[in-house]
Amino acid sequence: MAVESFPALSAEELRRRSMSNLLRMGHCAPTVMQTMLDASDTDASWLVRLMAGLPGGIGNTGAECGGLTAPLVLMGIRHRREQTVDGLPVVVDEGHDLLARFTARCSTTQCREILGDARVPLRCVGVVSRAPAMCAQCIAESGQNPISPESREAYRELYAHWQQRRFHCADAVFAGLDTTGAPDDLADAVTAFLGGTVFTGMTCSALTAGVMALGLALGEIEDSRRRVVRMIATMALRGDAIADDLNKFNRVVNLGHDLAGWFQEQFGSTQCRALTGCDFAATEGVYAYIEHDGTSQCARMARLVAERVAEMIAEAAADRSTAGDTCD
Repeated sequence: MAVESFPALSAEELRRRSMSNLLRMGHCAPTVMQTMLDASDTDASWLVRLMAGLPGGIGNTGAECGGLTAPLVLMGIRHRREQTVDGLPVVVDEGHDLLARFTARCSTTQCREILGDARVPLRCVGVVSRAPAMCAQCIAESGQNPISPESREAYRELYAHWQQRRFHCADAVFAGLDTTGAPDDLADAVTAFLGGTVFTGMTCSALTAGVMALGLALGEIEDSRRRVVRMIATMALRGDAIADDLNKFNRVVNLGHDLAGWFQEQFGSTQCRALTGCDFAATEGVYAYIEHDGTSQCARMARLVAERVAEMIAEAAADRSTAGDTCD
């Protein structure tokens, strides 16, 4: 793919393009991805569909902002998984750099904290408009926020263990699904989603991959300013702005939310650190995880997520075939 050319636009041009895309798409992660593809002169609609369920903080759960998740996908494809530095994929270093920059600007990585109790997500608009330029800056100035030696050693130990076990959180989900015809770049795209997003212990990467799989299989792309205006008006009036028929991304966002609810009920949390009981930034946490065979438990969760996603895809496809497309 041509994403190696990103960014081909200036920061100001990226902000303008992002605002233009937001006005016709209406949601964060797909908008950020589309803008970065535009700036790479790359036609890859599958990547926008992969982002379809991530708005609202991964399935509208308020978790990691779409202004983070979309750039992490692009970085994964840009560097490929086999590109490593000191035993870790390059996207781990760049991902941590991006997280640090994002947190410095927004004070958080979490959608719910960015949005707050605002009726209309004006703060989110600012984040979406800046996210592609922040990604570009991170790529151009890589290494400004290096991983500490202690954390790097812990991540390297865990990554080596997972390589030995042939395990990757997101891969394990897609391996349990029918990915016939999936793009060759899919594995690279999800490289950053391991250990709760580049080992940080946030949203379980199996859940994130499940939401992405829903988008890849069922996602449609919104491209209507009129419909986006209608969605914003509904939001301002405290109506159901996430209803399936208001925006073509909404259906997968809602399915992703359902998946997250199922995950919470099954495992007690959606957060990697709570699920594993380990801090992957500390060698003690990694050694405890390895000693107690945490990988087997993670593999089990990934397998169950894949089974649930397969069921949801089949159910949604059946519903669509009988009800028809509800978007006008």
